Amino acid sequence: MSGIRWRGWLAAIAIFLLGAGVGGAGAAWVGARMVRNAILNPTPTRTLADRATERIGADLTKNLSLTPQESAQVQAVLAQSATNLKALRGQVATQTRAELRSAARQIAALLPPDKRAEFYRLVTRRYERLGLTPLDAGEKP
Repeated sequence: MSGIRWRGWLAAIAIFLLGAGVGGAGAAWVGARMVRNAILNPTPTRTLADRATERIGADLTKNLSLTPQESAQVQAVLAQSATNLKALRGQVATQTRAELRSAARQIAALLPPDKRAEFYRLVTRRYERLGLTPLDAGEKP
């Protein structure tokens, strides 16, 4: 192969690798933001459940040619379901935080003192990245 052809292939590979790296970093960043948001804001004002309720209600009204009364009844059922989902999300977020702390305590108890200090440093940094309070009143995670 000629030198120009090799340079072309190298440039194509470099562009591909850079694109994959940027795409992976972007996906990790978006994923971290979504997890942080789910943990910190378990009951946002307008949730996915609300948007899905509206979309499903409108879709059913249109596709089934529902009367205004039928549409209102369907929307009421969907709204109750959305409310239930929000409550579940809040409960799960609380349980998630408690489980994370419990797992951290159990792991810390298994580690020797010299490794435990480094573990606490790592866990504290991770909690801060998630937007959680790293320590509770002098307690280790």
